[in-house]
Amino acid sequence: MAKDYFQDILPPQTPSTSPSTRKTEGFSEEHTNDTTVASQNEPGGFEDAPAPSGRSIRNISVSPRPPRRLLGSEREIPGVPPRPTRRFFSPRIWMWIIAVLAILVLGTILLVALRPTTVNVVPRSHAVVFDSFLQFNAYPATEASVGSLPYSVETVTLEDSAVVPSNGTEYVETKASGTIIVSNNYSSESVRLIPNTRFETPDGLIFRTSSQVFVPGKKGGKPGEVQIKVVADKAGEAYNIGPISRFTLPGLITTPAMHADVYARSTDTMTGGALGDRPAVTPGTLESARAEIRARLETQARAAVDLRTNEQTVALADLMRITYTTQPNTEEAGGNVRIREIARVEIPVFPASSFAQTVSRSVSADAEDGAVMLNGAGALTARLVATDTDFVLGTDPFGFTLSGMAQLVWKVDSEALTSALAGRNESAFQTIVATFPGIEEASARIQPFWKKAFPVDPTEIHTRIEEPVLPGA
Repeated sequence: MAKDYFQDILPPQTPSTSPSTRKTEGFSEEHTNDTTVASQNEPGGFEDAPAPSGRSIRNISVSPRPPRRLLGSEREIPGVPPRPTRRFFSPRIWMWIIAVLAILVLGTILLVALRPTTVNVVPRSHAVVFDSFLQFNAYPATEASVGSLPYSVETVTLEDSAVVPSNGTEYVETKASGTIIVSNNYSSESVRLIPNTRFETPDGLIFRTSSQVFVPGKKGGKPGEVQIKVVADKAGEAYNIGPISRFTLPGLITTPAMHADVYARSTDTMTGGALGDRPAVTPGTLESARAEIRARLETQARAAVDLRTNEQTVALADLMRITYTTQPNTEEAGGNVRIREIARVEIPVFPASSFAQTVSRSVSADAEDGAVMLNGAGALTARLVATDTDFVLGTDPFGFTLSGMAQLVWKVDSEALTSALAGRNESAFQTIVATFPGIEEASARIQPFWKKAFPVDPTEIHTRIEEPVLPGA
């Protein structure tokens, strides 16, 4: 029988020199990657094959086939762990993502549902431009009639000093001075005090008034009062005394009842008394230093006036009165002299509601008493009427003019508004708002959004009143 030469063709992985014939760790000797290798003891195996001699069909080398990709269960080879499957998200991660999204959605719903019901209000306003032809009249609060502009007086005492070079010494003889408040609890009629009327301290020091004084009569059991300036009877530092609770009037001692019920008190220190030698300063240096000190004091006084303009009161810096008192010079180290000045500031203060009402009447604005306020009042410039320059603050009425721009703003009673809206349907909002004359426009946002009526409890309605912008600001 002829020999079949093709049976001797070696399979791709049978040559002993091929790397594929190497045993793989964990595999059986009879297996390779994708074919079964003949046992070395079987006929036709590579161990029985004669050594190749020359070139023949038996020497044809066949390239090994690439290993077949194993799928599914074919990968599960004993001793070799399966390749892990790559997953982007595990089911547990998806559960956490869904939970977080649910919490965010629920939180958003609760945030919207729990927001308060709000009402935004724009009050009525009216810009006012003042000119010098419009005059206002102010009256002491104790005498002002209903509908007029009352005022009271607040007093501030300021002190400042400067150090300048001295120029020898000088002899001085000056009397202390200050202000006192005279009270009349004697009768409802005014009491007349003649010039040089004496006021005596408990220690026997005498001060005098330089001009005639009329002390207003008492009203409703309240003593009439007037503030006046007095000067010490003698020169010297002994009269530089602090506030005194009660001065008596020796000239009234012959009338015991009047002597007991007409009296005075002081709230400030008497200053300026000096007697003897003191360091001297050249006139030019002295005047220059005093001018600088008083300029600083005036700045401080204006700042004090500005503090008194608020929601309750109005004060105008141009209406204040400043009285300067020069204190005795004192010697400083190094041959210098300290120059001291005291400023007594009288500030007319108006009730803010009365001031705004007076202005509204002057421009024919339709506003009830107490229904408006005046924004920008503190920035107005005031000027006293020329004929009133000698009036006594706190005792006499006075006239003044204003210049500049301010804004009348109507007040809105937010509590009354929320009470009127409580429990009402959204459709009634504009009708209710129209009953408040101080409201220019208003808008509301009811929460939660699915409700169509305002909360029954007024405290659950939040009102926000916008601040009108002053024209030109």
